[in-house]
Amino acid sequence: MKYYYTNFGEIYSGICDEAAKFDYPGLTIIIQTNKWKEYIKLQKPEKTLEKIGEYGWVLGNDVIVGALPNGFEPPYSHTQRDEEMWSGSFERKYMFVFGAGASANCVYGDDLMEFKKDNLKPPLGISLFEKRFKKYYEKYQGVRQSLNSLQGGTPDVETIFEEEWKSISKHNNQVVLSRHINIQYYLQEILKDVSNHTIQEYYANNLYAKLFNKLQKKYSESINRSYGSNTEKNFSIVSFNQDTILEDFACTQFNKKIVTIDDYVCRNKGGFSLFKPHGSWNWGWRFPDSINFSGNTSKWLFDNNINFYKLYYELLGNNMDMVDWNRWGDDTLLNRHQLGKFTINKSRLQVINSEPLDNYFPALLLPYRDKDDFTMPLWHFRDMLGYIHNIETLILIGWKGNEAAFNSLLEAQATRLNKVIIVDPNPGIVKENLSDILLKRKIEPIIYDNFEHFVEKGVEEEIK
Repeated sequence: MKYYYTNFGEIYSGICDEAAKFDYPGLTIIIQTNKWKEYIKLQKPEKTLEKIGEYGWVLGNDVIVGALPNGFEPPYSHTQRDEEMWSGSFERKYMFVFGAGASANCVYGDDLMEFKKDNLKPPLGISLFEKRFKKYYEKYQGVRQSLNSLQGGTPDVETIFEEEWKSISKHNNQVVLSRHINIQYYLQEILKDVSNHTIQEYYANNLYAKLFNKLQKKYSESINRSYGSNTEKNFSIVSFNQDTILEDFACTQFNKKIVTIDDYVCRNKGGFSLFKPHGSWNWGWRFPDSINFSGNTSKWLFDNNINFYKLYYELLGNNMDMVDWNRWGDDTLLNRHQLGKFTINKSRLQVINSEPLDNYFPALLLPYRDKDDFTMPLWHFRDMLGYIHNIETLILIGWKGNEAAFNSLLEAQATRLNKVIIVDPNPGIVKENLSDILLKRKIEPIIYDNFEHFVEKGVEEEIK
Protein backbone atom coordinates (compact mmCIF):
# COMPACT_ATOMS: atom_id res chain seq x y z
CA MET A 1 0.00 0.00 0.00
CA LYS A 2 1.21 3.51 -0.85
CA TYR A 3 0.14 7.01 0.07
CA TYR A 4 -0.31 9.30 -2.95
CA TYR A 5 -0.01 13.06 -2.55
CA THR A 6 -1.91 15.27 -5.00
CA ASN A 7 -1.43 18.88 -6.05
CA PHE A 8 -4.89 19.69 -4.68
CA GLY A 9 -3.73 18.71 -1.20
CA GLU A 10 -5.56 15.46 -0.54
CA ILE A 11 -3.74 12.17 0.05
CA TYR A 12 -5.09 8.79 -1.03
CA SER A 13 -3.92 5.45 0.31
CA GLY A 14 -4.33 2.12 -1.42
CA ILE A 15 -3.16 -0.18 -4.16
CA CYS A 16 -2.54 1.14 -7.66
CA ASP A 17 -4.27 -0.92 -10.36
CA GLU A 18 -1.43 -1.03 -12.87
CA ALA A 19 -3.48 -3.01 -15.40
CA ALA A 20 -6.11 -0.26 -15.56
CA LYS A 21 -3.55 2.09 -17.12
CA PHE A 22 -3.95 0.27 -20.43
CA ASP A 23 -7.71 0.80 -20.44
CA TYR A 24 -7.58 4.33 -19.07
CA PRO A 25 -4.36 6.01 -20.20
CA GLY A 26 -3.67 9.26 -18.43
CA LEU A 27 -5.43 8.11 -15.26
CA THR A 28 -4.20 6.46 -12.07
CA ILE A 29 -6.60 4.10 -10.30
CA ILE A 30 -5.99 3.77 -6.55
CA ILE A 31 -8.12 1.09 -4.89
CA GLN A 32 -8.76 1.26 -1.16
CA THR A 33 -6.95 -1.68 0.46
CA ASN A 34 -10.00 -3.13 2.23
CA LYS A 35 -11.89 -3.16 -1.09
CA TRP A 36 -9.18 -4.73 -3.24
CA LYS A 37 -10.38 -8.35 -2.96
CA GLU A 38 -13.86 -7.39 -4.13
CA TYR A 39 -12.52 -5.07 -6.79
CA ILE A 40 -10.37 -7.70 -8.54
CA LYS A 41 -13.46 -9.88 -8.99
CA LEU A 42 -14.91 -7.33 -11.40
CA GLN A 43 -14.87 -8.36 -15.02
CA LYS A 44 -13.64 -5.95 -17.66
CA PRO A 45 -17.05 -4.84 -18.97
CA GLU A 46 -17.98 -3.86 -15.41
CA LYS A 47 -14.89 -1.73 -14.86
CA THR A 48 -16.32 1.58 -15.89
CA LEU A 49 -14.92 4.66 -14.22
CA GLU A 50 -18.20 5.08 -12.37
CA LYS A 51 -18.00 1.52 -11.00
CA ILE A 52 -14.33 1.87 -10.11
CA GLY A 53 -15.31 4.92 -8.07
CA GLU A 54 -17.11 2.62 -5.63
CA TYR A 55 -13.82 0.93 -4.74
CA GLY A 56 -11.27 3.71 -4.92
CA TRP A 57 -10.10 6.93 -6.51
CA VAL A 58 -9.67 7.91 -10.13
CA LEU A 59 -6.95 10.56 -10.53
CA GLY A 60 -5.29 12.21 -13.47
CA ASN A 61 -1.63 11.21 -13.67
CA ASP A 62 -0.57 14.84 -13.60
CA VAL A 63 -2.26 15.61 -10.29
CA ILE A 64 -0.07 13.14 -8.37
CA VAL A 65 2.88 14.92 -6.78
CA GLY A 66 4.54 11.86 -5.24
CA ALA A 67 3.98 8.83 -3.04
CA LEU A 68 5.22 7.53 0.27
CA PRO A 69 6.70 4.03 -0.10
CA ASN A 70 5.22 0.68 0.84
CA GLY A 71 5.68 0.01 4.52
CA PHE A 72 5.07 3.59 5.65
CA GLU A 73 3.19 3.71 8.96
CA PRO A 74 1.15 6.89 9.57
CA PRO A 75 2.00 8.57 12.88
CA TYR A 76 -1.39 8.28 14.55
CA SER A 77 -1.90 10.14 17.81
CA HIS A 78 -4.51 10.48 20.54
CA THR A 79 -5.67 13.73 22.03
CA GLN A 80 -6.79 14.48 25.54
CA ARG A 81 -10.18 15.43 24.11
CA ASP A 82 -10.61 11.91 22.67
CA GLU A 83 -9.99 10.42 26.10
CA GLU A 84 -12.40 12.71 27.96
CA MET A 85 -15.50 10.78 29.01
CA TRP A 86 -18.98 12.09 28.19
CA SER A 87 -20.76 13.09 31.39
CA GLY A 88 -24.31 11.78 31.72
CA SER A 89 -25.48 14.81 33.69
CA PHE A 90 -26.60 16.80 30.65
CA GLU A 91 -29.62 16.70 28.38
CA ARG A 92 -28.40 16.75 24.76
CA LYS A 93 -31.59 16.07 22.87
CA TYR A 94 -31.95 19.33 20.88
CA MET A 95 -29.90 20.11 17.79
CA PHE A 96 -30.30 23.29 15.73
CA VAL A 97 -29.06 23.40 12.14
CA PHE A 98 -28.67 26.81 10.52
CA GLY A 99 -28.22 27.59 6.85
CA ALA A 100 -27.74 30.74 4.80
CA GLY A 101 -31.46 31.53 4.97
CA ALA A 102 -31.16 32.17 8.70
CA SER A 103 -28.52 34.90 8.46
CA ALA A 104 -30.15 36.38 5.35
CA ASN A 105 -33.39 36.79 7.32
CA CYS A 106 -32.11 37.46 10.84
CA VAL A 107 -33.57 40.98 11.18
CA TYR A 108 -37.20 41.85 11.95
CA GLY A 109 -39.39 44.72 13.05
CA ASP A 110 -38.55 48.36 12.36
CA ASP A 111 -35.15 47.51 10.87
CA LEU A 112 -36.43 45.02 8.32
CA MET A 113 -36.91 47.32 5.32
CA GLU A 114 -33.51 48.95 5.79
CA PHE A 115 -31.90 45.50 6.17
CA LYS A 116 -33.42 44.22 2.92
CA LYS A 117 -31.84 47.11 0.98
CA ASP A 118 -28.48 46.94 2.73
CA ASN A 119 -25.53 46.11 0.44
CA LEU A 120 -23.96 44.17 3.32
CA LYS A 121 -27.02 42.05 3.96
CA PRO A 122 -25.79 38.45 4.48
CA PRO A 123 -25.85 36.72 1.08
CA LEU A 124 -27.41 33.42 0.09
CA GLY A 125 -25.22 31.09 -1.96
CA ILE A 126 -26.55 32.43 -5.26
CA SER A 127 -25.83 35.98 -4.08
CA LEU A 128 -22.16 35.61 -3.16
CA PHE A 129 -20.94 37.21 -6.38
CA GLU A 130 -23.59 39.87 -6.96
CA LYS A 131 -22.65 43.33 -8.23
CA ARG A 132 -23.23 44.78 -4.77
CA PHE A 133 -19.90 43.14 -3.88
CA LYS A 134 -18.01 44.75 -6.77
CA LYS A 135 -15.64 46.69 -4.51
CA TYR A 136 -14.54 43.31 -3.13
CA TYR A 137 -14.31 41.13 -6.23
CA GLU A 138 -12.53 43.72 -8.35
CA LYS A 139 -9.49 43.13 -6.11
CA TYR A 140 -9.40 39.36 -6.82
CA GLN A 141 -8.32 38.19 -10.26
CA GLY A 142 -9.48 34.64 -9.61
CA VAL A 143 -12.98 35.86 -8.81
CA ARG A 144 -13.12 38.00 -11.92
CA GLN A 145 -12.24 34.93 -14.01
CA SER A 146 -15.36 33.22 -12.65
CA LEU A 147 -17.90 36.03 -12.90
CA ASN A 148 -19.18 35.02 -16.34
CA SER A 149 -20.66 31.87 -14.78
CA LEU A 150 -21.29 33.02 -11.21
CA GLN A 151 -23.04 36.31 -11.84
CA GLY A 152 -26.45 37.03 -13.31
CA GLY A 153 -29.73 35.16 -13.12
CA THR A 154 -29.88 32.46 -10.46
CA PRO A 155 -26.56 30.63 -10.85
CA ASP A 156 -26.25 27.15 -9.37
CA VAL A 157 -23.07 28.02 -7.51
CA GLU A 158 -22.72 24.59 -5.89
CA THR A 159 -22.88 22.73 -9.20
CA ILE A 160 -20.46 25.17 -10.84
CA PHE A 161 -17.86 24.65 -8.12
CA GLU A 162 -18.41 20.89 -8.12
CA GLU A 163 -17.75 20.68 -11.86
CA GLU A 164 -14.64 22.83 -11.44
CA TRP A 165 -13.40 20.54 -8.68
CA LYS A 166 -13.64 17.60 -11.07
CA SER A 167 -11.55 19.57 -13.54
CA ILE A 168 -8.93 20.08 -10.83
CA SER A 169 -8.83 16.50 -9.55
CA LYS A 170 -8.96 14.68 -12.88
CA HIS A 171 -7.32 17.04 -15.34
CA ASN A 172 -4.81 18.98 -13.26
CA ASN A 173 -6.45 22.29 -14.12
CA GLN A 174 -4.01 24.62 -12.38
CA VAL A 175 -5.83 27.79 -13.49
CA VAL A 176 -9.05 26.69 -11.79
CA LEU A 177 -7.17 25.50 -8.70
CA SER A 178 -5.51 28.92 -8.26
CA ARG A 179 -8.90 30.51 -8.80
CA HIS A 180 -10.44 28.52 -5.96
CA ILE A 181 -7.70 29.60 -3.55
CA ASN A 182 -8.27 33.22 -4.60
CA ILE A 183 -12.04 32.90 -4.11
CA GLN A 184 -11.54 31.71 -0.53
CA TYR A 185 -9.82 34.98 0.35
CA TYR A 186 -12.59 36.93 -1.39
CA LEU A 187 -15.28 35.13 0.62
CA GLN A 188 -13.35 35.67 3.83
CA GLU A 189 -13.22 39.43 3.31
CA ILE A 190 -16.91 39.68 2.43
CA LEU A 191 -18.07 37.53 5.32
CA LYS A 192 -15.93 39.42 7.81
CA ASP A 193 -17.50 42.74 6.79
CA VAL A 194 -21.02 41.30 6.50
CA SER A 195 -20.73 39.81 10.00
CA ASN A 196 -19.37 42.92 11.66
CA HIS A 197 -21.85 45.21 9.89
CA THR A 198 -24.89 43.10 10.79
CA ILE A 199 -23.80 42.74 14.40
CA GLN A 200 -23.15 46.45 14.83
CA GLU A 201 -26.12 47.87 12.91
CA TYR A 202 -28.89 45.34 13.61
CA TYR A 203 -28.37 44.14 17.17
CA ALA A 204 -31.69 45.36 18.59
CA ASN A 205 -34.15 43.70 16.19
CA ASN A 206 -32.14 40.55 15.56
CA LEU A 207 -33.70 37.10 15.59
CA TYR A 208 -30.46 35.40 16.63
CA ALA A 209 -30.42 37.64 19.72
CA LYS A 210 -34.05 36.88 20.49
CA LEU A 211 -33.66 33.14 19.93
CA PHE A 212 -30.59 32.77 22.12
CA ASN A 213 -32.12 34.97 24.78
CA LYS A 214 -34.96 32.48 25.00
CA LEU A 215 -32.64 29.46 24.88
CA GLN A 216 -30.50 30.89 27.68
CA LYS A 217 -33.62 31.15 29.84
CA LYS A 218 -34.52 27.54 29.00
CA TYR A 219 -30.99 26.56 30.00
CA SER A 220 -31.17 28.54 33.25
CA GLU A 221 -34.51 26.93 34.14
CA SER A 222 -33.03 23.49 33.53
CA ILE A 223 -30.20 24.16 35.99
CA ASN A 224 -32.67 25.10 38.71
CA ARG A 225 -34.67 21.94 38.03
CA SER A 226 -31.79 19.50 37.71
CA TYR A 227 -30.50 18.97 41.29
CA GLY A 228 -28.06 16.34 40.06
CA SER A 229 -30.30 14.76 37.45
CA ASN A 230 -29.49 14.77 33.73
CA THR A 231 -31.81 17.62 32.81
CA GLU A 232 -29.27 20.47 32.52
CA LYS A 233 -29.59 21.46 28.87
CA ASN A 234 -26.70 21.44 26.43
CA PHE A 235 -27.95 22.60 23.03
CA SER A 236 -25.97 21.53 19.99
CA ILE A 237 -25.80 24.03 17.15
CA VAL A 238 -24.62 23.19 13.64
CA SER A 239 -24.08 26.19 11.40
CA PHE A 240 -23.24 25.82 7.72
CA ASN A 241 -22.79 29.59 7.62
CA GLN A 242 -19.27 30.96 7.49
CA ASP A 243 -20.27 34.32 8.91
CA THR A 244 -19.99 34.93 12.68
CA ILE A 245 -23.34 36.58 13.31
CA LEU A 246 -24.88 33.60 15.09
CA GLU A 247 -22.00 33.02 17.52
CA ASP A 248 -21.73 36.68 18.43
CA PHE A 249 -25.35 36.85 19.56
CA ALA A 250 -25.24 33.39 21.15
CA CYS A 251 -22.15 34.27 23.18
CA THR A 252 -23.64 37.60 24.21
CA GLN A 253 -26.81 35.98 25.51
CA PHE A 254 -25.01 33.10 27.28
CA ASN A 255 -22.23 35.37 28.59
CA LYS A 256 -19.65 33.18 26.89
CA LYS A 257 -16.42 34.02 25.04
CA ILE A 258 -14.90 32.28 22.04
CA VAL A 259 -11.20 33.06 21.93
CA THR A 260 -9.69 29.75 20.80
CA ILE A 261 -10.93 26.90 18.63
CA ASP A 262 -11.48 24.85 21.81
CA ASP A 263 -14.09 27.32 23.06
CA TYR A 264 -16.67 26.35 20.43
CA VAL A 265 -17.43 22.94 21.90
CA CYS A 266 -18.35 22.29 25.54
CA ARG A 267 -18.96 18.57 25.75
CA ASN A 268 -19.38 18.48 29.52
CA LYS A 269 -20.68 21.96 30.24
CA GLY A 270 -24.18 23.34 30.05
CA GLY A 271 -25.32 25.92 27.53
CA PHE A 272 -24.39 25.21 23.94
CA SER A 273 -21.77 23.75 21.65
CA LEU A 274 -21.28 25.17 18.16
CA PHE A 275 -20.11 23.17 15.14
CA LYS A 276 -19.19 24.77 11.80
CA PRO A 277 -18.63 22.00 9.22
CA HIS A 278 -17.87 24.46 6.41
CA GLY A 279 -15.43 26.53 8.43
CA SER A 280 -15.63 30.20 9.35
CA TRP A 281 -14.19 33.45 8.04
CA ASN A 282 -12.30 33.87 11.32
CA TRP A 283 -10.61 30.43 11.19
CA GLY A 284 -7.33 29.82 9.49
CA TRP A 285 -3.97 28.11 9.35
CA ARG A 286 -1.24 30.55 10.30
CA PHE A 287 1.72 30.91 7.95
CA PRO A 288 5.04 30.49 9.81
CA ASP A 289 6.41 33.30 7.67
CA SER A 290 4.21 35.65 5.62
CA ILE A 291 6.81 38.37 5.04
CA ASN A 292 7.39 37.25 1.42
CA PHE A 293 3.72 37.88 0.54
CA SER A 294 4.25 41.67 0.53
CA GLY A 295 1.14 42.29 2.61
CA ASN A 296 -1.22 40.78 0.02
CA THR A 297 -1.20 37.02 0.49
CA SER A 298 -4.06 36.19 -1.88
CA LYS A 299 -2.47 38.10 -4.77
CA TRP A 300 0.96 36.56 -4.16
CA LEU A 301 -0.48 33.03 -4.12
CA PHE A 302 -2.44 33.70 -7.31
CA ASP A 303 0.40 35.43 -9.17
CA ASN A 304 2.78 32.59 -8.28
CA ASN A 305 0.32 29.91 -9.40
CA ILE A 306 0.45 28.16 -6.02
CA ASN A 307 -1.46 24.88 -5.75
CA PHE A 308 -2.80 23.31 -2.57
CA TYR A 309 0.14 20.93 -2.16
CA LYS A 310 2.62 23.83 -2.11
CA LEU A 311 0.29 25.85 0.06
CA TYR A 312 -0.37 23.14 2.66
CA TYR A 313 2.91 21.24 2.74
CA GLU A 314 5.51 23.88 1.88
CA LEU A 315 4.18 27.31 2.89
CA LEU A 316 2.15 26.30 5.95
CA GLY A 317 4.30 23.38 7.07
CA ASN A 318 5.62 20.09 5.72
CA ASN A 319 4.09 17.02 4.17
CA MET A 320 4.15 15.04 7.41
CA ASP A 321 3.21 17.49 10.17
CA MET A 322 0.43 19.21 8.21
CA VAL A 323 -1.40 15.96 7.44
CA ASP A 324 -4.19 14.74 9.72
CA TRP A 325 -3.17 11.09 9.90
CA ASN A 326 -6.02 10.35 12.34
CA ARG A 327 -8.82 11.29 9.97
CA TRP A 328 -9.08 8.40 7.51
CA GLY A 329 -11.72 6.35 9.36
CA ASP A 330 -13.80 9.41 10.17
CA ASP A 331 -13.84 10.51 6.53
CA THR A 332 -15.29 7.16 5.47
CA LEU A 333 -18.49 8.19 7.30
CA LEU A 334 -18.91 11.10 4.89
CA ASN A 335 -18.39 9.21 1.64
CA ARG A 336 -21.27 7.35 -0.01
CA HIS A 337 -18.97 4.39 -0.75
CA GLN A 338 -17.13 4.51 2.61
CA LEU A 339 -13.91 5.65 0.99
CA GLY A 340 -11.35 7.47 3.13
CA LYS A 341 -8.57 9.94 2.45
CA PHE A 342 -6.14 12.14 4.35
CA THR A 343 -6.28 15.93 4.31
CA ILE A 344 -4.62 18.96 5.79
CA ASN A 345 -4.70 18.86 9.58
CA LYS A 346 -7.79 20.84 10.55
CA SER A 347 -7.00 20.37 14.22
CA ARG A 348 -4.26 22.98 13.70
CA LEU A 349 -6.82 25.65 12.90
CA GLN A 350 -6.72 28.85 14.92
CA VAL A 351 -9.25 31.58 15.58
CA ILE A 352 -8.14 34.80 13.89
CA ASN A 353 -8.57 37.47 16.52
CA SER A 354 -6.72 40.77 16.07
CA GLU A 355 -4.05 39.65 13.59
CA PRO A 356 -4.16 40.63 9.89
CA LEU A 357 -6.00 38.16 7.67
CA ASP A 358 -2.92 38.03 5.42
CA ASN A 359 -1.11 36.02 8.11
CA TYR A 360 -3.48 33.09 7.53
CA PHE A 361 -4.93 30.80 4.91
CA PRO A 362 -8.72 30.90 5.48
CA ALA A 363 -10.58 27.76 6.49
CA LEU A 364 -13.60 28.10 4.21
CA LEU A 365 -15.10 25.18 2.30
CA LEU A 366 -16.34 26.44 -1.05
CA PRO A 367 -20.05 25.72 -1.67
CA TYR A 368 -19.75 22.39 -3.49
CA ARG A 369 -22.90 20.39 -4.09
CA ASP A 370 -21.52 16.95 -3.34
CA LYS A 371 -18.02 17.25 -1.84
CA ASP A 372 -17.54 14.75 0.98
CA ASP A 373 -15.47 16.95 3.25
CA PHE A 374 -15.80 19.16 6.30
CA THR A 375 -13.56 22.03 7.35
CA MET A 376 -13.51 21.63 11.12
CA PRO A 377 -11.11 20.19 13.71
CA LEU A 378 -11.25 16.42 14.05
CA TRP A 379 -12.38 16.52 17.66
CA HIS A 380 -15.16 18.96 16.68
CA PHE A 381 -16.31 16.35 14.16
CA ARG A 382 -16.20 13.53 16.68
CA ASP A 383 -18.08 15.55 19.30
CA MET A 384 -20.69 16.49 16.70
CA LEU A 385 -21.20 12.75 16.15
CA GLY A 386 -21.64 12.31 19.89
CA TYR A 387 -24.40 14.91 19.91
CA ILE A 388 -26.06 13.39 16.83
CA HIS A 389 -26.27 10.06 18.70
CA ASN A 390 -28.24 11.80 21.47
CA ILE A 391 -30.59 14.15 19.65
CA GLU A 392 -34.34 13.60 19.76
CA THR A 393 -35.43 16.91 18.20
CA LEU A 394 -33.86 18.44 15.11
CA ILE A 395 -34.64 22.10 14.32
CA LEU A 396 -33.70 23.29 10.82
CA ILE A 397 -33.62 27.06 10.31
CA GLY A 398 -32.94 28.49 6.86
CA TRP A 399 -31.22 25.26 5.79
CA LYS A 400 -32.37 23.36 2.70
CA GLY A 401 -31.14 19.96 3.84
CA ASN A 402 -28.83 19.75 0.84
CA GLU A 403 -25.61 18.66 2.56
CA ALA A 404 -25.14 15.04 1.50
CA ALA A 405 -22.28 14.35 3.92
CA PHE A 406 -24.17 15.69 6.93
CA ASN A 407 -27.37 13.94 5.88
CA SER A 408 -25.53 10.60 5.78
CA LEU A 409 -24.45 11.16 9.39
CA LEU A 410 -28.02 11.93 10.45
CA GLU A 411 -29.40 8.90 8.65
CA ALA A 412 -26.88 6.50 10.16
CA GLN A 413 -26.23 7.98 13.59
CA ALA A 414 -29.35 9.84 14.80
CA THR A 415 -31.02 6.71 16.18
CA ARG A 416 -33.05 8.57 18.83
CA LEU A 417 -34.45 11.20 16.49
CA ASN A 418 -38.26 11.39 16.64
CA LYS A 419 -39.05 15.03 15.85
CA VAL A 420 -38.00 17.31 12.98
CA ILE A 421 -38.95 20.98 12.82
CA ILE A 422 -38.50 22.79 9.50
CA VAL A 423 -38.33 26.58 9.59
CA ASP A 424 -38.56 27.61 5.94
CA PRO A 425 -41.10 29.25 3.60
CA ASN A 426 -40.54 26.38 1.13
CA PRO A 427 -40.52 23.28 3.34
CA GLY A 428 -41.18 20.91 0.45
CA ILE A 429 -37.58 21.24 -0.76
CA VAL A 430 -36.25 20.44 2.70
CA LYS A 431 -38.58 17.46 3.08
CA GLU A 432 -37.47 16.10 -0.28
CA ASN A 433 -33.78 16.46 0.58
CA LEU A 434 -34.32 14.70 3.90
CA SER A 435 -36.82 12.15 2.65
CA ASP A 436 -34.62 9.13 3.45
CA ILE A 437 -34.23 10.25 7.07
CA LEU A 438 -37.89 11.15 7.52
CA LEU A 439 -39.08 7.87 6.02
CA LYS A 440 -36.59 5.80 7.99
CA ARG A 441 -37.68 7.39 11.27
CA LYS A 442 -41.37 7.65 10.23
CA ILE A 443 -41.39 11.35 11.03
CA GLU A 444 -43.82 13.94 9.72
CA PRO A 445 -42.05 17.27 10.24
CA ILE A 446 -43.54 20.27 12.01
CA ILE A 447 -43.47 23.39 9.83
CA TYR A 448 -42.86 27.05 10.72
CA ASP A 449 -42.92 29.32 7.70
CA ASN A 450 -40.15 31.69 8.76
CA PHE A 451 -37.45 32.41 11.33
CA GLU A 452 -39.48 35.06 13.15
CA HIS A 453 -42.51 32.79 13.46
CA PHE A 454 -40.42 30.07 15.10
CA VAL A 455 -38.71 32.45 17.52
CA GLU A 456 -42.03 34.05 18.51
CA LYS A 457 -44.08 30.85 18.86
CA GLY A 458 -41.99 27.77 18.26
CA VAL A 459 -39.42 28.01 21.04
CA GLU A 460 -42.06 27.78 23.75
CA GLU A 461 -44.03 25.12 21.89
CA GLU A 462 -41.18 22.81 20.88
CA ILE A 463 -38.46 23.11 23.53
CA LYS A 464 -39.56 21.82 26.91
